[in-house]
Amino acid sequence: MLSALSGSILQFDDFQLHCGRFELRCGDRIVRLERKPMELLILLASREGQLVTRTEIAEQLWSSGVFVDTEHGINTAIRKLRHLLHDDPDDPRFIQTVTGMGYRFIAPIVILDEVVMAPAAPAAAEPAETPLPALDHVIDPGRENGKRRSRYRLWFVLTISGAGIATAIALAMVPAVRARYQIGLSWLGFRPVIQSVAVLPLVNLSSDPEQEYFSDGMTEQLITDLSYVRSLRVISRESTIHFKNSQLSVPQIAEQLHVDAVIQGTVLRAGDVVRTTIHLTSASPERQLWAASYERNLSDVITLQNQIAADAVSQIRARLTPAEQTKLKLESRINPEAHDEYLRGRFFIGQEQPGKAIPHLEHAIQLDPNFAAAYGILGEAWGVDGVFGGIQGSGNKENSAKALAYSQKAVSLDPSSSEAYTALGHSLMQARRWNEGEIALRRAIELDSNNPYATTYLALLLTEKGRGDEAVRISREMAENNPVAVYCLRYYAAILYVTHRFDESLVIVQRALELEPNHLPSYLTLAKDLVETGHFREAEDAYRKSGLMSPAIQALIYAREGNFTEARKILNANPSMVNPHSAVARYLIGDHDAGLAELDLAANVNWNTRTYFMRLDPIFDPMRSDPRFTEIVKKTGLLDN
Repeated sequence: MLSALSGSILQFDDFQLHCGRFELRCGDRIVRLERKPMELLILLASREGQLVTRTEIAEQLWSSGVFVDTEHGINTAIRKLRHLLHDDPDDPRFIQTVTGMGYRFIAPIVILDEVVMAPAAPAAAEPAETPLPALDHVIDPGRENGKRRSRYRLWFVLTISGAGIATAIALAMVPAVRARYQIGLSWLGFRPVIQSVAVLPLVNLSSDPEQEYFSDGMTEQLITDLSYVRSLRVISRESTIHFKNSQLSVPQIAEQLHVDAVIQGTVLRAGDVVRTTIHLTSASPERQLWAASYERNLSDVITLQNQIAADAVSQIRARLTPAEQTKLKLESRINPEAHDEYLRGRFFIGQEQPGKAIPHLEHAIQLDPNFAAAYGILGEAWGVDGVFGGIQGSGNKENSAKALAYSQKAVSLDPSSSEAYTALGHSLMQARRWNEGEIALRRAIELDSNNPYATTYLALLLTEKGRGDEAVRISREMAENNPVAVYCLRYYAAILYVTHRFDESLVIVQRALELEPNHLPSYLTLAKDLVETGHFREAEDAYRKSGLMSPAIQALIYAREGNFTEARKILNANPSMVNPHSAVARYLIGDHDAGLAELDLAANVNWNTRTYFMRLDPIFDPMRSDPRFTEIVKKTGLLDN
């Protein structure tokens, strides 16, 4: 069937599948679809009405040279397709499951003709290859054999028949031969289509480890700037950080991150001079598409970052809209010293050290009162610090007020910033304004669908509101889209714990610890799971590794295992504790009034963030049937959301 299509478009229902362009449209809107689900859709649609087995899908979509859990990958790709197509698996319109065998595409397909234009010679067809004026030095590996390739192109265009073009386009639509087709086009001088990209951590060439914040900041800014391009899927830092100093090849990294291309580079800051190299490499086939070197004065580093982003967008063949171009120009007006303070603060936020980040970020907004991104990250820092208990012991209520003020300022300065709305949504969560927080976080995701922080906070907020199944679905999709991001795995495991899925949570948190063995927050989730599954000694060890073991937690563990004597000793020795753990411990050993009074104080006076999860969190199960517990929950406002 495919060999007769000659570059046609497959239309089904309101969708048009442009196989040659690797693009799915619904009306005039491009439906953003990752590479594997797109390849699977093309495979199924090309076999309209026929059974495609899971074995065949695995062979067609995954190479044998990279270890991938194909069963999990197929399930994920099918789930994403059904979600985007709004296809009910129990009553399918498009993809029918053949139990134990595979899948069948059951929707009627109409073939629409599309004119296929032969590419011209490089000089006429690829003006974006010309170095931009602000580039210091550009290296284009594809030009070395330009004249020879032009002759091959001419031969190709003049000699290939219409049937040959049809066959070539048809083969390109089949995932099994798409990679070889891309290689053939690359040999003829065609550039691979790039719809998704990963920016690996830029390498700090300085011998000074104190400059690591600078190279990390340059990386994050490049990711942020590329994310402005709505037509391009850009992988988050939380996924790419796993490949810092990695020895894996570009195809191996791209396979794990599900991207078409990878950006790598170096940064050297020497005195007042910044030298940067950047190169863009396609994954299939592996081919360096572009390389450039830059040198700027430190005071011009923001302009340098914007130039790199604009050049990368040009080389990827994406386009910045006028609004996106304006956004880059606005960034270039930031005070350079304020920007350096911002990079330092952002570095500490990435290290989950908000207390160290806050002074740098506050200095940044003093130096530049209109620095929207600094206000947003500062709001985030105060919000996270409130979760951690407050660097000044002031509690979450005071911290959330500061977080809210800074994040509101960020949104007022830059209402198109996903980061600003993420900070606003998080601060509204901490301020116990859950409904408003959900609106802000959904706006953040609308502005940047690849924002893992907004997605994480939304999943946590939904858990707080008692919508556990929805929270699990969102966090699962986030983890599947970022399979090597410890941040995403850690929160997915935490939400599985809160929703009483302890065995699943243990699997995910152990995967996170395999990726990063010293990740302290993952040990905290592990400890909670172990308590709920009755492994108390192992739970104590995990709490110690998390750095958060306390008398309150130890008392709770003793009470949970029935050792009321030891639990009471700890509680009597610490009568002033106000903590959800010690509150539940008191309740378990029979001091119901004292336990509930302590919980009320923790929840409604101190705003302890653990109490925000009272609707579902297993720690509160012993109290859940007590009407007085319900009254405490009502006072928080959780039942009104």
